[in-house]
Amino acid sequence: MANSPHASRVVLVTMTLKGGAGKTETADVAEAAFTMGGHRCVLIDADDGNRGLGRRLGLDNVIKLSWASGAEDAPDWLARHAGKGDRLIFDLGAGIGSADLPIMAFLGSVWRMLQQGGARIIFLCIVSTNAPTATTFIERVFSLYGRIGEVIILCNDQDGSGTFLNGIAERPEPKVRLGNLAAGIQAVRLLRKEPLSAIIAAPTPDYASATAIMASRVHAFASQAIFATLVDSSALARLREASGNVPKLLYTVATAANATDARITLNARLAAAQRLLLTPELDDASILAAAKALRRAHAEWRNTGAGRNP
Repeated sequence: MANSPHASRVVLVTMTLKGGAGKTETADVAEAAFTMGGHRCVLIDADDGNRGLGRRLGLDNVIKLSWASGAEDAPDWLARHAGKGDRLIFDLGAGIGSADLPIMAFLGSVWRMLQQGGARIIFLCIVSTNAPTATTFIERVFSLYGRIGEVIILCNDQDGSGTFLNGIAERPEPKVRLGNLAAGIQAVRLLRKEPLSAIIAAPTPDYASATAIMASRVHAFASQAIFATLVDSSALARLREASGNVPKLLYTVATAANATDARITLNARLAAAQRLLLTPELDDASILAAAKALRRAHAEWRNTGAGRNP
């Protein structure tokens, strides 16, 4: 049975060869995009050695899998869990697909049974700027699972450089991008062990602007053409509303202390003052006034809140 783009049930599998590439972060973002469109997500932590998804979302919000699970356990597991939602997100341990572990036979059986039942299966092979991944990893995923699902390369711009391993761009698989999230905004997200959709719906006090930046990133991710049949327009509308007017900032938000609403407001004020100073049409008097305004904004930034460093 071929994958249907309009299947009522979707299975998303995040896979990577190396730790730190962003597979759990990708699962987190996908949950928000699906849930905010009215879908029920089942989040499966298949990383028995790390439990990154459970640590990020809270263990009560995920289903944990043991690496000792075997193919014979698949029917019972599906009977207990498959009906809990219409979006199943599996977060695999780094490199687990290359290991000779019973859980891979279990997962293969689960995915095949779901596909035979009409589910759309998508394997996200995650490559990132800070954890280069050989293209042989993608080839292996395709050879193992290309008959039951779609293989998509997710390019995670984790360090903001936009530089990926040579050979990724030439691969024939479809590609999607996950934009960079500043370390300070990421730290705010990790303050609460809840699904990202819950945080976007009810921002942490004093971090509304940081939460809007998170929502904007999810919106950019979910708006890519490849997700047109996966993410509802209602989700995009809610994410767009949650994003509000994300301000342009002068400094990258490197710490949670600089991610508060007050600090982001000052950061945005600095950026606006700098843009005004660089406006080409200013006369000498206006340049002087703009320069003084920029100096005042800098003084306020340096003397308020988180201190001297951005």
